[in-house]
Amino acid sequence: MSARSTEQNYKIAKNLYQDISDDFYEIENNSEDDDAYLIDQTLDDIKRMIRHINRINLEDLTNDYDARTIETLDNNIDTFREAGYYIERALMSAKLFDKVHPVLDEYMKKVDWKPIADTQEDAIKKFGRFLTNESNYEQYKTIIGNIVKGTMNQKAFGKLFDQVSQRILKPKGKKTAAQRNPLPPQMWPEEDQEKWQKMKDEWKKEAEKSREDDQFKRVDFDESFITLKEFKKLTS
Repeated sequence: MSARSTEQNYKIAKNLYQDISDDFYEIENNSEDDDAYLIDQTLDDIKRMIRHINRINLEDLTNDYDARTIETLDNNIDTFREAGYYIERALMSAKLFDKVHPVLDEYMKKVDWKPIADTQEDAIKKFGRFLTNESNYEQYKTIIGNIVKGTMNQKAFGKLFDQVSQRILKPKGKKTAAQRNPLPPQMWPEEDQEKWQKMKDEWKKEAEKSREDDQFKRVDFDESFITLKEFKKLTS
């Protein structure tokens, strides 16, 4: 590996990171349904970015750049990796939910969904969202696939539902908007959606102001980036 190769791979990873960030922000803030093509493209870009990151060897740059510059590059690479991980999980969760949600109706008709929701449609959303949650979808990936393909029999589904329903019972008492809605914001009641949108608009203004105030430091082929914490706040 050479310094030139490492620089080139860093440049490509940086550009992909910026594209991924922009596309994810667009997906999250799209007023219409998520663009399936853009989601798939972003997931492919994340894979490409990780491949280029894995080809970077910062030791190749020690003769051409000072220790502070190398540290900046190393921190940026960590940001690329962590953002890729965070965005990939969020998009995979959304993608799997979009696949499983339409086919749950027939399955749910034959189980007792009342302990988890007031209506069958809400029960379908809660159950589907639980399976495809960012923390759960890896565990249930094969099951989700079988449900989508229709190869899971009703008996197996009933057993799965009995296990899962114990973890998503209906809340009791007065809750906050977030507690009342363990679902994506677009599925919340209209009043809660309006409050959520207002909060997002305020965060967006803060983020834009922060970007305007930020003085990015250039180190030849590099730019400093917002931290992952700031990035998550921006895309929440």
